Order: sequence, then structure tokens, then C-alpha cells
Amino acid sequence: MLMKRTISAVQKDTNVCADIEGFDFASYDERDIAEIRRLWLQHGVLRFKQANITDEQQVRFSRHFGEFVIHPKQLQEGGHPTHPEILVISNQMKDGKPSGALGNSEATWHTDTWFYERPPAGAILRAIAVPPTGGDTYFLSTYRAFETLPEAVAKAIDGRQIFFQNVYDKTGKLRLGRSEPKSQDFREWSGIVHPLVRHHGETGRKALYLGGTIEGSWIVGMPLDESRSLLAELWDHTTGSEDVFVQVWDEGDIMMWDNRCTMHRRDSFDPSYIRIMHRTTTAGERPV
Repeated sequence: MLMKRTISAVQKDTNVCADIEGFDFASYDERDIAEIRRLWLQHGVLRFKQANITDEQQVRFSRHFGEFVIHPKQLQEGGHPTHPEILVISNQMKDGKPSGALGNSEATWHTDTWFYERPPAGAILRAIAVPPTGGDTYFLSTYRAFETLPEAVAKAIDGRQIFFQNVYDKTGKLRLGRSEPKSQDFREWSGIVHPLVRHHGETGRKALYLGGTIEGSWIVGMPLDESRSLLAELWDHTTGSEDVFVQVWDEGDIMMWDNRCTMHRRDSFDPSYIRIMHRTTTAGERPV
């Protein structure tokens, strides 16, 4: 009888990622899932190197971490032909149309769908095809961003809320189902209010919550110029950290991140190369 492999996590040289060893996507039990969840909550980002699993295995594994969330891009160009749970991220063209979302451009620092009432708890991203260079993904800890704030700044944001407009995306395009606003003041647009410092729904730890852009964000109740200045300071503090994990992709790699306590971004890449990723997203709680 073969001995069951022990699941372990090898901490990388940052505070925000660990490599998982000993987990078998084809054969696991409730205890294995419980251990993955524990490690996920501990590290924020987990990497499974060259796991080379199927779409079916990805969907089955993801289901253990919550209900599926349909990403906005799945309603447009990123839908999967047979698995509605999967968002296809790709620059490949088929019949003159994009076969996936996001193309080959850079994706700047963000927390996923920060403009939702209940942003997702996590995401699982799997590499199907990768370019020889470019398209790297970067992760940072928003726990650490909060915990390393200067004392005066931490006091200034204590108990504050942040408003995110949800009419336009980061590229300036109208979001699905939205119409041009009548007011020039984005604070009067459709949007959502979240705490600027949120408590993680499972760990209880505090994390800075900046969303995805300064534009269209406002610290509620603060004069707009003061809000912009403070948000710029918070963004510089958070994204200027050297404590960032860089994922240089190999085919079959899987990254699993906790959207409640991390931010991520993606490098652009040469459009003559094909990059295809399959992503599943799990539901989270409303930030408090």
C-alpha cells in the first residue's frame, strides 16, 4: 500500500506566496482541502507548479472554496464554451474575434471586482499556454500594506469608508449595463461604498482596501483634493513595496490567491505570442 503524500508549503522569499507540494488534484479528501484552505489563509497566495490538470479538475477543486462567481468579462469575450464557471483569459483570435478576455495589454495593480457589493473571496488561475517572455503576474499583501503604514496615516484612515464608482472600467469603457452619467461629479454616479480598512472574513486580520484605481475613488466625507492626496499616498505605500512575489509562468502552473488580502497586476507581452489562462472565481462576503 502506497503511503499518502504529506501536503507542505514552501515559503517563497516574500510574505505573500508559498509553493504547495504533495497535493494530488486527481485524488484528495476533505482533510487535504482543509489543509489547503489553512495554507491559503496563512499565505494569501499559493502556487502549484506545473500541475497540468484538466478544466473539470479545476472546476471540481474550486468548488470546495465557495460558490462560483461569474466575472464581468465572462459575459462578454471571456466565456468558456463548455464550462460556465471558467473565465478564459487569452489574446488568441478566432474567426476575427477575441477568444478570451484582456488581450496582451498590461493589467495594473488591483483587487478583483472591487466595485461589487460582495467582491470575490478568491481566484484560481491556470496556465494553458504562455509566451516565452512577458505576461508575468505580481502579488502583494494588503495585510502588510496596512500593518506597515506610518502611525499618523493609520489614524487618518481609521474608520473611513471608500466610494468606488462602477460606471466605467479602468480603460474608460462603460461597464456592461451602464449608461453615460449626467453628472460630471463621479461621487454622484452609481457605485459602492466599502471600508478603507477591511477585516478579513475568516482570519479577522485588517487589510488595506484600495480597489483598482485612484480615479473614481473617494474617501467618503473628505474634500476631494484631500481624498486624492491621501489615496495617492496609500497607493504609493502599497504598490511601492519591494515585498512582491513575481510569478513567471510555465504551462500547467496554478496560482490561487485570496482576493480579500492581496492585490495583483500583470505585465504586457508580445501579441505575436499566444497566452491562454483559465480562471475560476469564488464568492466572498461584503467587506466590513
